[in-house]
Amino acid sequence: MRLIAGLIVLLTCAACTIGPTQPQSSTTESPTTAAAAPTTEAPRPTPTELPVLASRTTSYSSASATVAVNQLVVSGGVSTLTWTLTNTSDDGLIVTTILGDGIFTDGQGATVPGSSTGVPGDGGASDGVYLIDAVNKQRYLPARDSQGVCVCTVLDTNVTLQPGGSMVFSATFKAVPEGVATVGVSIPGAGTFTDVPVQR
Repeated sequence: MRLIAGLIVLLTCAACTIGPTQPQSSTTESPTTAAAAPTTEAPRPTPTELPVLASRTTSYSSASATVAVNQLVVSGGVSTLTWTLTNTSDDGLIVTTILGDGIFTDGQGATVPGSSTGVPGDGGASDGVYLIDAVNKQRYLPARDSQGVCVCTVLDTNVTLQPGGSMVFSATFKAVPEGVATVGVSIPGAGTFTDVPVQR
């Protein structure tokens, strides 16, 4: 009787460990390598795949360009603006500082809250963009984190956009209140785009 009970226990445990069969590799792989799935990264949106709510031709340092507002989405308590800059000139366009707010005190931009220390890389921040809420008569500036860093696209020094090239930018703001269907979007060098729809 004990022998039969023992066989039942062994068969039960064996059944617990049986799973779907998978082909085994003839070579030894590390757990990390063996678990790695084939690269199937979702394609990232390109400028041509983004919607265009409004666009305008302008110039930066005599280089012609097109600025297109792609979308303004309110989600998770914040508003996120996406726009695209396209270099339509025959020369390279240095874009590092052209979308900044141009505000410098004592030779530096924003400072770390509670100190006089400048925020590293702030000169390349796209912090010159802002939203205009005509309903509540407010202007929304890009948000900054606890260290004063702009929650927006921040570029390295001397980033150049080649002729015909496009670059997607984004900036995060406080949430546009309920009941506000459209806002103005002001982008340095391109002026203000009016009646940009708010997507929720």
